[in-house]
Amino acid sequence: MQSFSGFSSAGRLAALPILFALFLMVSPPADCGEGSDRVFASAFSEDIHPLFPSSGGTVDWPDYGLSDRLQWVIDELAASETTSLAEIQARFSGGFDQPGLVSFFNDVLRPQFPDAVVVDVVGVSPTRATVVIDGDNPASELGYLNLWTQYAGSGLITYFSVGNFSGSVQFPGDQYLTLGEAADHFQGLTPANSLYIGRIDSQGQCSPVLQREAQTPRALGSIFKMWVLAAVAQRLADGLSNPQDPITLVAAERAAGGIINEEPLGTSFSVDHMATLMMGNSDNTSTDHLHELVGRTAIAGQLADIGVENPQLLQPFLNISEQFHVFTRFDLPTAQSYVSGSQAFREQFLNDEIVPEGPSYPIDFPFFHDALLTEGTWRATAEDICRTLASLQGLPRNSSAFEVVDRAMGSQAAQPGVRNEWARVWYKGGSLESGISGLHVLTHAWLLQADGASRPWVVVALSNNEAGNIDAIAIQSVTSRILELVAGMPD
Repeated sequence: MQSFSGFSSAGRLAALPILFALFLMVSPPADCGEGSDRVFASAFSEDIHPLFPSSGGTVDWPDYGLSDRLQWVIDELAASETTSLAEIQARFSGGFDQPGLVSFFNDVLRPQFPDAVVVDVVGVSPTRATVVIDGDNPASELGYLNLWTQYAGSGLITYFSVGNFSGSVQFPGDQYLTLGEAADHFQGLTPANSLYIGRIDSQGQCSPVLQREAQTPRALGSIFKMWVLAAVAQRLADGLSNPQDPITLVAAERAAGGIINEEPLGTSFSVDHMATLMMGNSDNTSTDHLHELVGRTAIAGQLADIGVENPQLLQPFLNISEQFHVFTRFDLPTAQSYVSGSQAFREQFLNDEIVPEGPSYPIDFPFFHDALLTEGTWRATAEDICRTLASLQGLPRNSSAFEVVDRAMGSQAAQPGVRNEWARVWYKGGSLESGISGLHVLTHAWLLQADGASRPWVVVALSNNEAGNIDAIAIQSVTSRILELVAGMPD
């Protein structure tokens, strides 16, 4: 997928990509090793160091290869000289129309965004960045910039786009809703929605402010990856791994929808980078490599320690490829027998039938059972997600476990206009989609904390529809309004 784009007159927010994590097409532990004396950050006022600090319009980017490419783009728009073909060739993949890119920089971007600066960081990972830029042309709207790079080798840019952005993702009808009205509107968008808005108190417990069906289990999509991350954090806390330990990309752990599948086999990733790719880009292949690293038993232990209400809905805890196999490798009656079977039956079926199928990449799906997307995949409640965020947030500061979690969870805000309101923004979302009936599952979860604040906010919005066709743009609009209202709440 190699492209660049200019500007289009945005129709129904057409210029703004939906930044949820596409899954297909997408009480703290009693003994935590170095964190065994876990002290919840919510018990005291915390000075938070932003992940992407900025000063005078200059952002201090993470130490990623992508960061150099991103900063070069911004610097080019501030430079007085024009961009040359040689500069493009040195940084962009050969799959681009490189002479066209020269014209795009010189004839479109520079006039639109002279002396451009980054005004909002939506998401940055080792391979993908989404930022909002603004320049000195008062006639121009903001710019919504996406940039992807290779991880290995010279880290060339493989995708680049800039689109007009008005500054808001909210529909006019959502802009004046009260919190209760926004909650009711969200609930009415899909037949099976759940909403949780609350805070993490001084004891690390979730304290609701407003909720709608928050105790009802829903399909989660990629939100389940938070429990994989929790097991990674525990492994770091126990000294079994270090953040910079290498993980080699192997064919046996490549999964459908993995964004690093095209990297050369044998490429070495750090645990830290894989965790950030798993959370910030919802990368399925990073997920399966980390699932293999920590193991199913360790993840199940996290479910128990966190206090997930019905852990049996998540067990045996499948990785991405295994879950794909449930609704793509077996006929529907066989797949349904697994979904509705006892715990013992599912574990036996997993070992005898699912595991031997191997990785789900390259993709070869003889079936695709839409009927299993909401009832046959990872499920939990909105309250369970809050408890999970509280547990992760309660990791000891200055520990490798917290630092990896903070980078991974903080790498994505999912929407513009969120990170500028908070010192700490954590996000994970997910989706399950059918090529015929659209989205059946769309989920969002944020942890939001102001600098010096003692109690973080949590917003969890889960949407399920057995019939599919969830309207992601409408949900983005109303959740944006909810986030805006939460930002205005007193500490």
